Amino acid sequence: MENWKIIGPLKNYQEGNKWIVEIETKPIALFKYENNYFALKNGCMHQGFPLAEGNLNKYMVECPLHGWVYDIRNGKCLSLENKFTISYQVRIKDENIEINLN
Repeated sequence: MENWKIIGPLKNYQEGNKWIVEIETKPIALFKYENNYFALKNGCMHQGFPLAEGNLNKYMVECPLHGWVYDIRNGKCLSLENKFTISYQVRIKDENIEINLN
């Protein structure tokens, strides 16, 4: 089942490479790399620090608090074996960015 939510016009997410968005009280980290958009739960699995405040290096974001690293394409925690944070599908439709909450 799909549950796509509009987060805003694409033009609002052109400059920069990371943003914090909130959908239905869920904080989501939105990332842009090589003109592709990716979304993760905006909280490190370690202590919940906002991932959108971390350093983005290619497809990896590093939590600024203790350095845990995540792959923004699928939420895989590269600091722990076989652990994933929540990742969301992102699409562009009618010049808007949408995130699937399912």
